[in-house]
Amino acid sequence: MSAEYFLPFAHALSATHDVYALDLPGYGRTPKPARALTVPELSEVVADVIAALQLQAPVVVGHSMGCQIVTNLVASHPGLCAGYILIGPTVDPEARSLPGQAFRLLRDMLREPPSSNAVVLRSYFQMGPLRYLRTAKYMLADHTEEAIPQCQVPGLVVRGARDPIASSEWVRELVQLAPDGALVEIPGGPHAVQHNRAAQLAAACLPFLNAVNDQRPGSQSATPKP
Repeated sequence: MSAEYFLPFAHALSATHDVYALDLPGYGRTPKPARALTVPELSEVVADVIAALQLQAPVVVGHSMGCQIVTNLVASHPGLCAGYILIGPTVDPEARSLPGQAFRLLRDMLREPPSSNAVVLRSYFQMGPLRYLRTAKYMLADHTEEAIPQCQVPGLVVRGARDPIASSEWVRELVQLAPDGALVEIPGGPHAVQHNRAAQLAAACLPFLNAVNDQRPGSQSATPKP
């Protein structure tokens, strides 16, 4: 998916926080590399962006497969991030196959508003079918449940209460595996809560973000920007 999928959530958070939304290589309008990148390779791109922007211990946020990128990043770069937020994380071991994921995706599309489905289909079209299938293969081969125990900073796992892709059992397993994890459910939300439940999601994430900020040496809780 592209950064477009995050813009409503980014806008909701921008009242109190600096927010950066990325189009990773091969996604959205960025140039496409010669081949699809693996999950660890995409996480290294995020690490490079953090360094290029000179961000000091940001909180990194991922949605769906982006959660796999985030957990790989946090696990492989200790001390780089102050915390992480996973929204609708993949891949639930109960559906670790292309047919399994496709069936859950179809169920979710029936629950998403047309505006969210339009972003999804537009992003898939921009990526192209062959790159999409190769990326899906990398997604299925990566195990979030193996990376999250190595994430030593605070983490928040979020799911929409009606999300068929990230099941309730799966997200609770991830929270239990995380060294410092918490869970939030967005009432009535499907998979793409960062797009169609942005205000609810931001409100649910603010206590976590402020708690992370309070743990920074010499820092104060985030306050609204003037």
